[in-house]
Amino acid sequence: MSEELELKTPYLRLAARAWGPLDGVPVLALHGWLDNAASFDALAPLLPNVRLVALDLTGHGRSEHRPAGIHYHFVDFIPDVVAAADALGWDRFALLGHSLGGGIASFVAATLPERIDRVAMIEGLGPPTSDPADGPANLR
Repeated sequence: MSEELELKTPYLRLAARAWGPLDGVPVLALHGWLDNAASFDALAPLLPNVRLVALDLTGHGRSEHRPAGIHYHFVDFIPDVVAAADALGWDRFALLGHSLGGGIASFVAATLPERIDRVAMIEGLGPPTSDPADGPANLR
């Protein structure tokens, strides 16, 4: 049985579902594109020693959306994930990512390795690749 959480960050409200003991191994789970925290409902009960908190990423599930005109690029989720961990009081934690969530987990771990114990991915998806020379045109 999961519990519903509301994580207040300095700039938006994030929804999450949590399973496991409060003193369990802290794991922040990140879902795939156009999915939500419920995607971890079947997996969470199989991890009895883990405090699994599955985040509804910004603009997904019950979390708030970004303001109009603001993008939802991979890197834009990094501060959201960090803010969620801060709201949970987690200095160090593991990341579990599915699809888009795997790509975000990779970016968070690369950005803040001092806070991440480990990363696990299910069908991990990275950002689309292109010729670096096309970068400026692609960002317009």
